[in-house]
Amino acid sequence: MPTTPIRQPLEERRRHLTEREHQTEMPSLTLKGKLGRIAAAAAIVGTGAATFISHAPPSSADPQQLTALIGVGSDTIQDVTNAYAGFSNGTNYVPLQAASGKQQLISFDATNAAAPTNKCMTVKTGAGSQYRSNGSSEGRRALSRAIDGTVYGPTTVAACASKIVSGQVDFARSSAGPASGDTGTDLTYIPFSRDGIAAAYAVGGGLATPKTDFTRAELTQIFTATTIPVNIGGVNIYPCGIQLGSGTKGFWDTVTTATATQEAAATALCNAATTTGTGDGRIEENNGTTLAAKATALATSTGGPVEVIAGFSGGSYIAQANGVAPNTLPAGNALKLATISNDGTGANLGAPFTGTGPLTPSATYYASTVFGRNLYYVVDTSRLTASGSLGLKQMFVSTGATSTIPGLAANYTAVVCGSAAQTTANAFGFLSVANCGDTSTKGSLLSGVQ
Repeated sequence: MPTTPIRQPLEERRRHLTEREHQTEMPSLTLKGKLGRIAAAAAIVGTGAATFISHAPPSSADPQQLTALIGVGSDTIQDVTNAYAGFSNGTNYVPLQAASGKQQLISFDATNAAAPTNKCMTVKTGAGSQYRSNGSSEGRRALSRAIDGTVYGPTTVAACASKIVSGQVDFARSSAGPASGDTGTDLTYIPFSRDGIAAAYAVGGGLATPKTDFTRAELTQIFTATTIPVNIGGVNIYPCGIQLGSGTKGFWDTVTTATATQEAAATALCNAATTTGTGDGRIEENNGTTLAAKATALATSTGGPVEVIAGFSGGSYIAQANGVAPNTLPAGNALKLATISNDGTGANLGAPFTGTGPLTPSATYYASTVFGRNLYYVVDTSRLTASGSLGLKQMFVSTGATSTIPGLAANYTAVVCGSAAQTTANAFGFLSVANCGDTSTKGSLLSGVQ
């Protein structure tokens, strides 16, 4: 079935389990409140796809979510994955469903919007709480611990530290592939769409003429500098850091060629800038309001006009600007995406999007071998090579003229690669990839408890 937004019948709405209903740590909304909130969602997103009224399952059937595939990790693709699960940003979608057991998926956000300080979550009925994975790396670590059976969760989060999470995570959302030089095979990185990483900027202190175009060499200069701010064309520019563990942060470091030590030193002043209502430290990836607040704080502390800059997902910006994803962009165009006049290969990419509303991804920008990136669902390789786990395979894996995946026929198209799912991905600012569902990219289990 297509994953376009729908108005669901009352019976099915009652059966829809949101992430908040799974969390035993937080009070649930009343049934009346839930139904009222869902009934208020009337936005229709996506183009060229039909809208369907689905029929509620028989009243004797258990909710499909009880057997759903559990996913955690990346901020960048959490909203489109939430849509695949059936609900995102106040809009109902037809959930993706594998043919085997009509298996669906559930996606847990990187942070708890209702209670940001709550770092714990419960992913399955009857399971204990576990640490909430914030970002691609943490999501892959949670999956790794679900595979090897060792504990997950940092001791700094006492409520859900050092927990066994075996079998509680089926896939990780990741906006980055395996690390360079990783020759392991325990994890399989399955691409499903493509994004373009962008340079987001905001100004403070009344700066009238910010720098709006960058080359890769200039971004490298800024994020590897030992003296901050970096002055280019008379503009004082402060690089800002994205939260550690973020796939966007890791990919941005490849664009700027900054080592972890260089990036930490260059972004220290921005990271320490005191903001109002958003807290100090690194910026949650793709959060435009926080980046703009950093510009204001730095202008106040330095007494002069400033420009701040950070890596930002082009797809996330598009989805937020178009109202498809939760909007963290400040009012009045206080945060913008720069154009790239030289991506390091001599290519002039321009802006990551076209149009003025709605915005659409730029195929030229996303195709860049420097600024473009594949987005992945990461799974346990052993579940793909063994018999069983057919719902997992059908959801994420595509096959070619011959199939080496037990249970999948040749030329099978993964559910996430189907036309309906890809229409939804396009609505969230991402582009389709020719190798959607490919299982050739492998990596090792990630070490660590966070």
